[in-house]
Amino acid sequence: MPVLETSPAWLSDLLVRGRCPDPAQPWLPGASPAARAAVSRDVREGLLRRLVGDVVVGTDVRVDAVVRSRALALLVPAGAVVVGTAAAWVHAGAPLPPPQQVQIVRRSAARHASAGGVRLVSSRCRLEEEDVGQVAGLALTTPARTLLDVAARDPRSASRLRELLSAAGLSGDDVASAAARARGRAHVRTARRVLAAPT
Repeated sequence: MPVLETSPAWLSDLLVRGRCPDPAQPWLPGASPAARAAVSRDVREGLLRRLVGDVVVGTDVRVDAVVRSRALALLVPAGAVVVGTAAAWVHAGAPLPPPQQVQIVRRSAARHASAGGVRLVSSRCRLEEEDVGQVAGLALTTPARTLLDVAARDPRSASRLRELLSAAGLSGDDVASAAARARGRAHVRTARRVLAAPT
């Protein structure tokens, strides 16, 4: 029967180091057709849900910043810092959608690649030490720096994102300090003006 033929490949995929599924933790299934089919079946049956890209987690798991961070860590290279809307998603979660494109900063030459169903866009922009933090081992920009970066690229989303990040602990002083450190960067003047406007 087809099920018996695919089962060994499915089990082998799951037992690859670092990919053994714990339904309480995000995990990235193997790339074999059998693994993908089994995950799709479990998603349809409500046992798993897709969190970001191909990363799944048990349906009953409470998704918070730690779970989102662990999910994204399965997709980004070691040593990279997550920035922009992907960092905002880790900090704030819903109603922000999971990112389909993840911006990262890394020391090696910038390049574009895909991993686990998301597109990685890397750059070598300079980040101050105070603007980088960690959530569950994933390096990403702080809420204040994240807000500043998103406001510089998409001023219309700044007000709503500020509300969401404020619920995650962002303060006005944090934003002011991040803006002062970023003085002189491209589009920062626009971001500072947008963020200074009354809400």
